[in-house]
Amino acid sequence: MAEDSTMYTCNTIEEAVNILETALITGDSPALIIFDHADRPTDMNIAFSKKLHNSIPESWIVEIVPDTMPIQKDQSSLYWIRRPLTEDEWRETLDQVLRKTPTPQWADAEN
Repeated sequence: MAEDSTMYTCNTIEEAVNILETALITGDSPALIIFDHADRPTDMNIAFSKKLHNSIPESWIVEIVPDTMPIQKDQSSLYWIRRPLTEDEWRETLDQVLRKTPTPQWADAEN
């Protein structure tokens, strides 16, 4: 896992793009991105999610989705958590992505 433990919060996709562009230009891919789709994922959110996965395959991207959102079963490299989630579910998720499997590529290699 990256030594830098900087954490950013963003309220808009534009903010997230600006922060990520700056980090990627300097070669600092984030170890973990948490993307909360809120109550209703929009087409813009879904497009941004796909762009994240395609652009930064070395970063874990954990997506918190509402219980009503359909999940694409054919994409095993995506890490989705349904809302509402319990503290234990969140702890297990962080343990998986931060300790057990440092990058998504390694997770795919173990399957």
